[in-house]
Amino acid sequence: MKMYELYVKLISLSAGCASSMLMLTPLLVCRDIIQKKSSDHVKVGTFTGAFFRSSLFFRQGQLLNLQTVMYVHGMGLILNFLYISLYYFYSSKKNEVIKNVFNIISISFILILYSVFESKEVVSIRYPSIVSVIHILIIAWPLLSLRETFRTKCWLGHPKPIIINGTIVSVLWFLYSINVKNKIMFIQCFISTILCSAQLVLLSIYPTDVPKKSEKEE
Repeated sequence: MKMYELYVKLISLSAGCASSMLMLTPLLVCRDIIQKKSSDHVKVGTFTGAFFRSSLFFRQGQLLNLQTVMYVHGMGLILNFLYISLYYFYSSKKNEVIKNVFNIISISFILILYSVFESKEVVSIRYPSIVSVIHILIIAWPLLSLRETFRTKCWLGHPKPIIINGTIVSVLWFLYSINVKNKIMFIQCFISTILCSAQLVLLSIYPTDVPKKSEKEE
């Protein structure tokens, strides 16, 4: 029993540390933005989606009393706010960034407000279920551009560092969900692992830049 408890704590610590590292991965993207003095080549959803997800998961951690989840996504809120600020500073489409951020904050506020006023008897099931659907949709959105990826032979989704770290983190959270014995979280993490793995495979097949030959032909 003691060995199992040690294993549970180890997985929890690993998931927390890996997630923290994932939160820092966008620093590589930010460095690229600073070097190019433009953020237009990076999709704003990379940062706003992460901010939105962290706000929802932080609340989920509160409802389910999961300290690791609260710590990781509390830090995620702070870091992603800084990333979005940098993105905005270097963006030539500032109005679009503001609109995107406003929409994300509005939806997040509505969902969190719902969790506050919903009955305590059902909120611990309904809210995580809603978060699971949103979380999966956010992870899956790069796959919507599969046709364009096949046509250009260029990966159009999240940057390489984020996908690699995201896959590792998904696997660790999947193991964590088994330990906490929460069915909704288990399904959430299982599907996330599959989606991240699929994107990692596509990234290994297709480069992140359009081949020069294609540009000349066009």
